Amino acid sequence: MIKAIATDLDGTLFYPKEKKKMICEANLFLLQQFADKGGKICLVSGRSIEYGKKVINKINRDCTVIGFNGSVIYSGGKIVFEEKIKNEEAKEIINNCYETFKNIGVMIMTDKGTFVHVNGFKHIGKFIFKIYKNHQKIYAEDMHYGEDAYKEEIDSGHIYKIMLAFGFSNKAKKKACAVNKILRSAYENLESSWSEQVVEVTPKGCNKASGVVDYIKYAGLKEDEIAVVGDSGNDISMFKKFYLNSFCMARAAKVVKKYAKYEIDTFKDLGRYIFK
Repeated sequence: MIKAIATDLDGTLFYPKEKKKMICEANLFLLQQFADKGGKICLVSGRSIEYGKKVINKINRDCTVIGFNGSVIYSGGKIVFEEKIKNEEAKEIINNCYETFKNIGVMIMTDKGTFVHVNGFKHIGKFIFKIYKNHQKIYAEDMHYGEDAYKEEIDSGHIYKIMLAFGFSNKAKKKACAVNKILRSAYENLESSWSEQVVEVTPKGCNKASGVVDYIKYAGLKEDEIAVVGDSGNDISMFKKFYLNSFCMARAAKVVKKYAKYEIDTFKDLGRYIFK
């Protein structure tokens, strides 16, 4: 019996997009109905805890948030787990990645927000990132573009996740996928996962699967009592660990879908499996 849902946000719970409401009515109704029947909800995302709190307000039910791909867990109104990337390690992987692969920029996610650093044509690059943020509307994170603020955070901030950005094209997506495989082998002291045109880096042992494992222990659940739902490369760890009740969005890449047991077209289709 499914007693909990651990769901990704972008491309999953947020699909199809509702740039004013955040969550479409059908997906929201499913979660609220599940919670009202005694089910537990866990939001598992690469996003920040602060953004997770906004999602909780939209759902209007008790939820746990696993943020930054497992680096931080927020439950019962408090942080119950956190792990940070050492600042010198962050600098090393960011510098090495640019020297070797010429990525267009980097975003570091800390307890103070997301800080953007652009390589090469900085003014054009920052302009593109700002357009991207404005296009996101209600889905936009709190982003900062100043070089001084970025330097302060990379030097001494609490870094939970690094995002190495390669562009916005399909070519950039393929490059990010290839670079992720290289980084996974090159940096044994860090975690790396692929998400569209971005490679996401977190502390060693911090990924979505590890976050859900910690969550089910905290919530007193068994592995076969939780359904995991996602659509991206950073969800693969969940699919592999919780394969029995793993659900991938049908629109996901084949390299992602092959790890999940079930495919669903939209999040609301999960109801066919959990309400039995």
